[in-house]
Amino acid sequence: MNWQIQVPIPKYTFDLSHSDKVFSVGSCFAQHMADRLLHYKFSCTINPYGTLFHPIPLLQNLTDALKGSEIDEELFLAREDAVFHYSCHSSIWANSKDELKNKLQDLHASVSKDLKESKLLILTFGTAFLYQLADSSIVVANCHKQPKNTFTKGLSSPQEIQTVFQSFYAELKKQNPHIQILLTVSPVRHIRDGVHNNNVSKSALLLACEDIQNTFADVHYFPAYEIVLDELREYRFFEKDRVHPNEEARDYVWEKFSIALLNPASLLINKDLDKLFSSINHRAFREESEAHQQFLKKTLYLALKLNSKIDLEVEIKELKKRLQ
Repeated sequence: MNWQIQVPIPKYTFDLSHSDKVFSVGSCFAQHMADRLLHYKFSCTINPYGTLFHPIPLLQNLTDALKGSEIDEELFLAREDAVFHYSCHSSIWANSKDELKNKLQDLHASVSKDLKESKLLILTFGTAFLYQLADSSIVVANCHKQPKNTFTKGLSSPQEIQTVFQSFYAELKKQNPHIQILLTVSPVRHIRDGVHNNNVSKSALLLACEDIQNTFADVHYFPAYEIVLDELREYRFFEKDRVHPNEEARDYVWEKFSIALLNPASLLINKDLDKLFSSINHRAFREESEAHQQFLKKTLYLALKLNSKIDLEVEIKELKKRLQ
Protein backbone atom coordinates (compact mmCIF):
# COMPACT_ATOMS: atom_id res chain seq x y z
CA MET A 1 0.00 0.00 0.00
CA ASN A 2 1.29 3.47 -0.91
CA TRP A 3 1.23 5.81 2.11
CA GLN A 4 2.94 8.78 0.50
CA ILE A 5 2.54 11.06 -2.51
CA GLN A 6 5.78 11.18 -4.48
CA VAL A 7 6.50 14.59 -5.97
CA PRO A 8 8.10 14.21 -9.41
CA ILE A 9 11.37 16.07 -9.87
CA PRO A 10 12.21 17.35 -13.36
CA LYS A 11 15.09 16.01 -15.40
CA TYR A 12 17.42 18.98 -15.55
CA THR A 13 19.50 19.85 -18.59
CA PHE A 14 22.63 20.46 -16.50
CA ASP A 15 24.35 19.10 -13.43
CA LEU A 16 26.79 20.36 -10.81
CA SER A 17 30.30 19.26 -9.97
CA HIS A 18 32.57 20.35 -7.15
CA SER A 19 34.41 22.64 -9.55
CA ASP A 20 31.25 24.68 -10.23
CA LYS A 21 30.29 27.83 -8.35
CA VAL A 22 26.77 28.26 -6.96
CA PHE A 23 25.00 31.46 -5.88
CA SER A 24 22.05 30.94 -3.51
CA VAL A 25 19.79 33.75 -2.29
CA GLY A 26 16.37 34.23 -0.76
CA SER A 27 14.61 32.94 2.34
CA CYS A 28 16.15 31.03 5.23
CA PHE A 29 15.47 27.80 3.35
CA ALA A 30 17.96 28.98 0.71
CA GLN A 31 20.47 29.26 3.54
CA HIS A 32 19.82 25.69 4.69
CA MET A 33 20.37 24.17 1.23
CA ALA A 34 23.44 26.32 0.59
CA ASP A 35 24.86 25.27 3.96
CA ARG A 36 24.71 21.66 2.72
CA LEU A 37 26.64 22.63 -0.40
CA LEU A 38 29.32 24.28 1.73
CA HIS A 39 29.42 21.26 4.03
CA TYR A 40 30.27 19.12 1.01
CA LYS A 41 32.96 21.57 -0.08
CA PHE A 42 31.16 23.22 -2.97
CA SER A 43 31.93 26.87 -3.73
CA CYS A 44 28.74 28.71 -2.80
CA THR A 45 27.78 32.33 -2.17
CA ILE A 46 24.93 32.57 0.34
CA ASN A 47 22.57 35.50 0.95
CA PRO A 48 25.10 38.35 0.73
CA TYR A 49 22.32 40.87 1.53
CA GLY A 50 21.03 38.73 4.38
CA THR A 51 17.84 36.67 4.41
CA LEU A 52 15.31 38.24 2.02
CA PHE A 53 11.84 36.83 1.52
CA HIS A 54 10.19 38.79 -1.30
CA PRO A 55 11.44 38.26 -4.88
CA ILE A 56 11.14 41.90 -5.98
CA PRO A 57 13.62 43.59 -3.58
CA LEU A 58 15.83 40.50 -3.86
CA LEU A 59 15.98 40.73 -7.67
CA GLN A 60 16.39 44.50 -7.54
CA ASN A 61 19.50 44.09 -5.36
CA LEU A 62 21.02 41.61 -7.79
CA THR A 63 20.20 43.84 -10.77
CA ASP A 64 21.73 46.89 -9.06
CA ALA A 65 24.87 44.88 -8.33
CA LEU A 66 25.24 43.78 -11.95
CA LYS A 67 24.68 47.33 -13.23
CA GLY A 68 26.95 48.91 -10.63
CA SER A 69 24.11 51.23 -9.58
CA GLU A 70 24.52 53.90 -6.95
CA ILE A 71 23.28 53.09 -3.44
CA ASP A 72 19.81 54.57 -2.90
CA GLU A 73 20.24 57.48 -0.50
CA GLU A 74 16.55 57.43 0.50
CA LEU A 75 16.80 53.98 2.04
CA PHE A 76 19.30 54.66 4.81
CA LEU A 77 17.90 54.38 8.34
CA ALA A 78 19.53 55.35 11.65
CA ARG A 79 18.32 53.29 14.59
CA GLU A 80 19.76 52.33 17.99
CA ASP A 81 23.20 53.87 17.35
CA ALA A 82 23.54 52.00 14.05
CA VAL A 83 22.73 52.63 10.39
CA PHE A 84 20.75 50.22 8.23
CA HIS A 85 19.54 50.16 4.63
CA TYR A 86 16.03 49.16 3.62
CA SER A 87 17.36 47.05 0.73
CA CYS A 88 19.07 44.61 3.11
CA HIS A 89 18.45 42.46 6.16
CA SER A 90 19.23 43.93 9.58
CA SER A 91 22.40 41.82 9.73
CA ILE A 92 23.89 44.33 7.25
CA TRP A 93 24.66 47.50 9.23
CA ALA A 94 27.41 49.96 10.16
CA ASN A 95 28.20 52.69 12.66
CA SER A 96 27.74 55.51 10.15
CA LYS A 97 26.03 56.19 6.84
CA ASP A 98 29.33 56.58 4.97
CA GLU A 99 30.65 53.34 6.42
CA LEU A 100 27.49 51.45 5.41
CA LYS A 101 27.50 53.04 1.94
CA ASN A 102 31.06 51.83 1.38
CA LYS A 103 30.13 48.41 2.68
CA LEU A 104 27.16 48.18 0.29
CA GLN A 105 29.28 49.34 -2.66
CA ASP A 106 31.82 46.63 -1.88
CA LEU A 107 28.98 44.15 -1.49
CA HIS A 108 27.56 45.06 -4.91
CA ALA A 109 30.98 44.58 -6.50
CA SER A 110 31.42 41.19 -4.82
CA VAL A 111 27.92 40.04 -5.81
CA SER A 112 28.48 41.11 -9.42
CA LYS A 113 31.74 39.17 -9.57
CA ASP A 114 30.23 36.04 -8.04
CA LEU A 115 27.20 36.10 -10.35
CA LYS A 116 29.46 36.37 -13.39
CA GLU A 117 31.46 33.32 -12.26
CA SER A 118 28.60 31.06 -11.11
CA LYS A 119 27.18 28.13 -13.04
CA LEU A 120 23.94 28.06 -11.05
CA LEU A 121 21.84 30.73 -9.35
CA ILE A 122 19.31 29.42 -6.82
CA LEU A 123 16.45 31.82 -6.03
CA THR A 124 14.20 30.85 -3.11
CA PHE A 125 11.06 32.98 -2.79
CA GLY A 126 9.38 33.19 0.63
CA THR A 127 6.42 35.56 0.43
CA ALA A 128 4.48 37.66 -2.08
CA PHE A 129 3.51 40.29 0.53
CA LEU A 130 5.49 43.40 -0.32
CA TYR A 131 6.26 46.39 1.92
CA GLN A 132 6.86 49.88 0.54
CA LEU A 133 7.71 53.16 2.25
CA ALA A 134 4.43 55.00 2.75
CA ASP A 135 5.77 58.42 1.77
CA SER A 136 7.58 57.36 -1.42
CA SER A 137 6.32 53.87 -2.43
CA ILE A 138 9.93 52.66 -2.61
CA VAL A 139 10.14 48.90 -2.12
CA VAL A 140 11.87 47.65 1.04
CA ALA A 141 13.40 44.26 1.73
CA ASN A 142 13.24 44.55 5.52
CA CYS A 143 11.26 46.81 7.84
CA HIS A 144 14.01 47.02 10.51
CA LYS A 145 11.42 47.08 13.31
CA GLN A 146 9.99 50.45 12.26
CA PRO A 147 6.34 51.41 13.07
CA LYS A 148 3.68 49.88 10.83
CA ASN A 149 2.54 53.27 9.55
CA THR A 150 5.98 53.73 7.98
CA PHE A 151 4.96 51.25 5.27
CA THR A 152 2.17 50.15 3.03
CA LYS A 153 1.63 46.43 2.53
CA GLY A 154 0.30 44.72 -0.56
CA LEU A 155 0.25 41.39 -2.35
CA SER A 156 2.41 41.24 -5.46
CA SER A 157 0.84 39.57 -8.45
CA PRO A 158 2.65 36.85 -10.44
CA GLN A 159 2.86 39.32 -13.36
CA GLU A 160 4.59 41.96 -11.20
CA ILE A 161 7.15 39.42 -10.02
CA GLN A 162 7.70 38.17 -13.57
CA THR A 163 8.27 41.71 -14.87
CA VAL A 164 11.02 42.38 -12.31
CA PHE A 165 12.53 38.98 -13.02
CA GLN A 166 12.67 39.70 -16.77
CA SER A 167 14.68 42.88 -16.17
CA PHE A 168 17.09 41.02 -13.91
CA TYR A 169 17.36 38.10 -16.34
CA ALA A 170 18.24 40.38 -19.26
CA GLU A 171 21.06 42.03 -17.30
CA LEU A 172 22.37 38.74 -15.90
CA LYS A 173 22.51 37.08 -19.31
CA LYS A 174 24.50 39.99 -20.74
CA GLN A 175 27.22 39.31 -18.19
CA ASN A 176 26.97 35.53 -17.74
CA PRO A 177 25.26 33.96 -20.78
CA HIS A 178 25.80 30.38 -19.59
CA ILE A 179 24.40 30.59 -16.05
CA GLN A 180 21.44 28.36 -15.15
CA ILE A 181 18.73 29.55 -12.75
CA LEU A 182 16.83 27.35 -10.32
CA LEU A 183 13.65 28.70 -8.73
CA THR A 184 12.23 27.34 -5.49
CA VAL A 185 9.44 28.39 -3.16
CA SER A 186 10.22 28.19 0.55
CA PRO A 187 8.18 25.61 2.49
CA VAL A 188 8.35 27.87 5.56
CA ARG A 189 4.84 29.21 6.14
CA HIS A 190 4.37 32.88 7.04
CA ILE A 191 1.45 32.37 9.41
CA ARG A 192 1.72 35.83 10.93
CA ASP A 193 -0.32 36.86 7.89
CA GLY A 194 -2.83 34.11 8.70
CA VAL A 195 -3.06 30.63 7.21
CA HIS A 196 -5.31 31.73 4.36
CA ASN A 197 -3.14 34.71 3.45
CA ASN A 198 -0.05 32.52 3.56
CA ASN A 199 -1.67 30.17 1.06
CA VAL A 200 -2.62 33.09 -1.18
CA SER A 201 0.95 34.40 -0.98
CA LYS A 202 2.52 31.03 -1.79
CA SER A 203 0.09 30.62 -4.68
CA ALA A 204 1.26 33.91 -6.18
CA LEU A 205 4.87 32.76 -5.89
CA LEU A 206 4.11 29.38 -7.44
CA LEU A 207 2.27 31.00 -10.34
CA ALA A 208 5.16 33.43 -10.86
CA CYS A 209 7.66 30.55 -10.93
CA GLU A 210 5.48 28.65 -13.38
CA ASP A 211 5.25 31.64 -15.72
CA ILE A 212 8.98 32.35 -15.51
CA GLN A 213 10.17 28.79 -16.12
CA ASN A 214 7.81 28.46 -19.08
CA THR A 215 9.27 31.65 -20.57
CA PHE A 216 13.00 30.91 -20.31
CA ALA A 217 14.64 27.61 -21.31
CA ASP A 218 17.49 28.02 -18.83
CA VAL A 219 15.23 28.74 -15.84
CA HIS A 220 14.12 25.67 -13.90
CA TYR A 221 11.99 24.85 -10.85
CA PHE A 222 12.88 22.61 -7.93
CA PRO A 223 9.80 21.50 -5.91
CA ALA A 224 11.12 22.01 -2.36
CA TYR A 225 7.76 23.46 -1.29
CA GLU A 226 5.84 20.48 -2.64
CA ILE A 227 8.24 17.90 -1.22
CA VAL A 228 7.91 19.24 2.32
CA LEU A 229 4.17 19.89 2.28
CA ASP A 230 3.09 16.82 0.27
CA GLU A 231 5.67 14.11 0.93
CA LEU A 232 6.39 15.17 4.53
CA ARG A 233 2.90 16.06 5.70
CA GLU A 234 3.36 15.26 9.39
CA TYR A 235 4.24 17.87 12.01
CA ARG A 236 7.07 15.64 13.22
CA PHE A 237 9.04 17.02 10.27
CA PHE A 238 8.77 20.58 11.63
CA GLU A 239 10.35 22.53 14.46
CA LYS A 240 8.34 23.27 17.60
CA ASP A 241 6.80 26.32 15.93
CA ARG A 242 5.21 23.89 13.40
CA VAL A 243 6.31 26.28 10.65
CA HIS A 244 10.02 25.70 9.94
CA PRO A 245 11.09 22.31 8.52
CA ASN A 246 13.37 20.53 10.98
CA GLU A 247 16.76 18.98 10.29
CA GLU A 248 15.25 15.65 9.25
CA ALA A 249 13.08 17.40 6.66
CA ARG A 250 16.04 19.42 5.40
CA ASP A 251 18.06 16.20 5.08
CA TYR A 252 15.25 14.70 3.03
CA VAL A 253 15.05 17.67 0.66
CA TRP A 254 18.84 17.80 0.33
CA GLU A 255 18.91 14.13 -0.69
CA LYS A 256 16.33 14.83 -3.41
CA PHE A 257 18.23 17.94 -4.49
CA SER A 258 21.61 16.22 -4.67
CA ILE A 259 20.34 13.21 -6.63
CA ALA A 260 18.60 15.50 -9.12
CA LEU A 261 21.35 18.08 -9.59
CA LEU A 262 24.78 16.69 -8.71
CA ASN A 263 26.77 14.69 -11.22
CA PRO A 264 27.76 11.06 -10.39
CA ALA A 265 31.36 11.95 -9.55
CA SER A 266 30.28 14.57 -7.00
CA LEU A 267 27.75 12.17 -5.45
CA LEU A 268 30.59 9.70 -4.88
CA ILE A 269 32.77 12.42 -3.36
CA ASN A 270 29.92 13.31 -0.99
CA LYS A 271 29.67 9.67 0.14
CA ASP A 272 33.40 9.64 0.86
CA LEU A 273 33.06 12.92 2.73
CA ASP A 274 30.28 11.46 4.89
CA LYS A 275 32.65 8.66 5.92
CA LEU A 276 35.49 11.10 6.48
CA PHE A 277 33.48 13.52 8.60
CA SER A 278 32.06 10.64 10.64
CA SER A 279 35.58 9.42 11.37
CA ILE A 280 36.87 12.91 12.21
CA ASN A 281 33.98 13.51 14.61
CA HIS A 282 34.58 10.22 16.40
CA ARG A 283 36.15 10.78 19.80
CA ALA A 284 37.83 7.82 21.48
CA PHE A 285 37.93 7.31 25.24
CA ARG A 286 41.74 7.26 24.95
CA GLU A 287 42.99 9.36 22.04
CA GLU A 288 46.56 8.20 22.62
CA SER A 289 45.75 4.47 22.39
CA GLU A 290 47.51 2.56 19.60
CA ALA A 291 44.22 1.38 18.12
CA HIS A 292 42.85 4.92 17.88
CA GLN A 293 46.09 6.29 16.49
CA GLN A 294 45.91 3.69 13.72
CA PHE A 295 42.31 4.74 13.10
CA LEU A 296 43.43 8.37 12.77
CA LYS A 297 46.18 7.38 10.31
CA LYS A 298 43.62 5.61 8.11
CA THR A 299 41.35 8.65 8.33
CA LEU A 300 44.24 10.94 7.36
CA TYR A 301 45.02 8.70 4.38
CA LEU A 302 41.41 9.07 3.18
CA ALA A 303 41.56 12.85 3.64
CA LEU A 304 44.83 13.11 1.69
CA LYS A 305 43.37 10.99 -1.10
CA LEU A 306 40.25 13.17 -1.34
CA ASN A 307 42.32 16.35 -1.13
CA SER A 308 43.34 15.86 -4.76
CA LYS A 309 39.69 16.45 -5.70
CA ILE A 310 38.51 19.03 -3.13
CA ASP A 311 40.12 21.27 -0.53
CA LEU A 312 40.47 19.41 2.78
CA GLU A 313 43.46 21.29 4.19
CA VAL A 314 41.56 22.24 7.38
CA GLU A 315 40.57 18.63 8.08
CA ILE A 316 44.08 17.35 7.29
CA LYS A 317 45.62 19.88 9.68
CA GLU A 318 43.26 18.79 12.45
CA LEU A 319 44.02 15.10 11.92
CA LYS A 320 47.78 15.69 11.94
CA LYS A 321 47.41 17.63 15.18
CA ARG A 322 45.59 14.68 16.79
CA LEU A 323 48.22 12.16 15.71
CA GLN A 324 50.85 11.55 18.39
